[in-house]
Formats: sequence, structure tokens, C-alpha cells
Amino acid sequence: MQSQNEDYSKTKHGDDVADEMKRQIGFNADDAARLASLNPLVAPHIAGIVRRFYDHILQQPGMRRILTRDDVNLTGLHALFADWLSDLFRGDYGPAYFEKRSRIGRRHVVVGLPQHYMVTAVEIMRREIERVVLGADPPDCNAKLQSLYRLLTLELGIMLESYKRRYAALVQENERALVEARLTRAERLAEIGQLAASLAHEIKNPLAGISGAIQIIRDDLGPHHVHREIIGEILGQINRLDAVVKDLLVYARPSPARLALCDLNDLVRRVLSAMREESTMKRARITFQPAKDAPPIHADESKMEQLILNLLLNAAQAVHDGGRIQVSTESDGDRIRLVVHDDGCGMTDEVRRRAFEPFFTTKARGTGLGLPMCKTIVDDHGGRITLNGETGTGVRVIVDLPAGNATTSLPLGA
Repeated sequence: MQSQNEDYSKTKHGDDVADEMKRQIGFNADDAARLASLNPLVAPHIAGIVRRFYDHILQQPGMRRILTRDDVNLTGLHALFADWLSDLFRGDYGPAYFEKRSRIGRRHVVVGLPQHYMVTAVEIMRREIERVVLGADPPDCNAKLQSLYRLLTLELGIMLESYKRRYAALVQENERALVEARLTRAERLAEIGQLAASLAHEIKNPLAGISGAIQIIRDDLGPHHVHREIIGEILGQINRLDAVVKDLLVYARPSPARLALCDLNDLVRRVLSAMREESTMKRARITFQPAKDAPPIHADESKMEQLILNLLLNAAQAVHDGGRIQVSTESDGDRIRLVVHDDGCGMTDEVRRRAFEPFFTTKARGTGLGLPMCKTIVDDHGGRITLNGETGTGVRVIVDLPAGNATTSLPLGA
């Protein structure tokens, strides 16, 4: 869709731009008269100029790649260029003339022609027209060529201006579409989150009652009762469901951050120590390389611990028995980086692209909320989280956080 202010020659501002260019270049009525006098000389050669022009530019790989695409009508461009050349020598250079010229720049944006090619194109046109005029050797030939040079400079300025405006309009349209898509997605996820939170709240209390009742039944059974193992399995599944419910509630209704200066290295050590006996963690060989003299971070300790815990669990679930997980911190003064690198199965491009989408998971028992919660925590702390790695090469999770002594703007509500 073409925006109203995209065609500058139809506005007062557009007329001012064209008039200002004329004054700066020194293009006047005498130039217009000289160019009109060249019309009978140049008109019979226009078809040849167009042909030689396109022969020349199609020798350039970049131009040829663009102009020979299926969606580009090269015959139509020939006709448009021939008409454009004819207008150069009609002697009328008012607003209607420049409105028509601005279409060239817009057309270049549509076909994807880089801006710098227009400078080359104008130079090729100058040589071709100059060759025709010099061959005819009309009276005042030099003065007429000078008028031609001024007009071509003016033409280039008009094309570049219209190119800039059309390109800016396309960028605005794309940005607007992107923002609208993000808003729509955010609204949809908010609705899903609220629904999930409502369901989780309704499930949580009955689930606790069921768990308590089954524990009583289990305790009444003897240690070697035939059904004791089954009861244990039921309790395990209830605990798993309870963990899912808690994840839903944490994601949908996050608690306000309580910020304080804390040491990221200490937080990593604390989480590693607490997780040491977890069966999932025992499968992996975990090393930690802390940054020396790392500055503190301004953070919510419990949320940071949750972030580290989720990243380590993801890494542990990705590796095979005996796999390696390398945890490290790095500091450059203003920022501190946490890296969790596993040598597991890695991620495809599609999985990596969607990894932070709520409820997206590749695990049979996953909720799809682990990494989205991690991203929310990092975002709330003014940081950035990225995933690197390919299928079969493991995953490297990088979290960059502002140091506590850096001048940062923490999100509102933090």
C-alpha cells in the first residue's frame, strides 16, 4: 500500500525540494530551451540508447541478477526508460514532470535495485546521450551539453530522494506489521497464560489433597506390600503434575523482583551444591569456571537461582550418561556473562528459533515453560539470553547481565 506522503512531488514540501535543487544546480529557463532544441536530434536515437543502456548494465552481475528475475518485466522497463528519455527533451520541468520522475526511484525499490546502481545508470545515460549530441554537433553544442549535465544531476537527486522516501515507507510498513504481529501474539499468549493460571489454581488444591490421601494409604501398607510400588509410582506422577502446575503459576503470575547486589559466582555454586544429588545431574560431569574479580549484579537472588537451575536441568536432560556440562562466568567490567554449555544432542534451527515460545517443547514430559521463564527473568534484569549450537554439537546458552556498578535502566516494576 502506498502511503500518502511517499510521493514528495505532490506536496508543498516536494515542490520546495525540486525548486531548491534547481537553484543549487543553476538549472533555469535557458537550460530548458536548450534541451528542447535537442529533441529533434535525440528522438530518433532513443531506441538505440535504451538498447545499449540495458546491454551495458546487464553485463554487471548484480544488475543482471535483479533485472532477469521472473517478477521483473524487462520489456516494461525498456518502455518506461524510453518514455523517461523522451521527457528529458520536452522542455517542461514543472511539478508534473518531477512527480513522474519520482516513480523511477520508487520502482527501483520495488524491484530491489540498490541505490548506488542509479549513479552508475545516470553516468551511462550521460555518455550515450553525449555521444549522439556530439555526433550531430548542433549550434552551441557545449552550452547544450552543460544544460544536459545539470538536468541529469537534478534527475539523480530526484530519484535518490524518491528512493529514500519509498524505502522509508516500506521500512515503516514492515515495522508496523511486525509490531502488530507481536501484539497479537502477546495478547494470545496472555489469554493462554491466564487460562493456564486459572486451571492450575483449580488443580493445585485438589492435587494436594489427593497426594496426602495416597501417602496415608501408602503408609498403611506394609514395606513389602504388593501394591506399594504402584502407590509410589502414583505419587511420582502426582509430584510431576504438581511441578507442572507450579511452572504454570510462576509463568502466568510472576512475583515482583526483589533486587539486591549479589555475587553471580556464589549463586552458581549454591545451585550446583543443592543439585548435586539430583538423579538427572548425576548423569553428567559438571565443571564450573568462575570469573575472577567479577563485579556483583543487581538482581533478585531467588529468580537468578531459578534461572541457573532451569539452564542446568535443560543441559543435564540433553546429555547422555557421562556427558559434559561446562558452566562459566565472564566479566568485561560493565557486564557479566553466564555460559552453560553441554555436549548433548543440540538443536535444529527450527527448535532454536522457537525455544523461547511459551508451551513449545520437544520433550515428552516438558511443559515448554523452562526457557520462556528464563527469558522473562533475564529480560526483567535488563539482560539478554541467546542460544548457540547445531544438531549433534550441543547447546551453548549465553546470558549477559548488567553489572551492579554499571549505569543501567532496570525495567519498571523491578
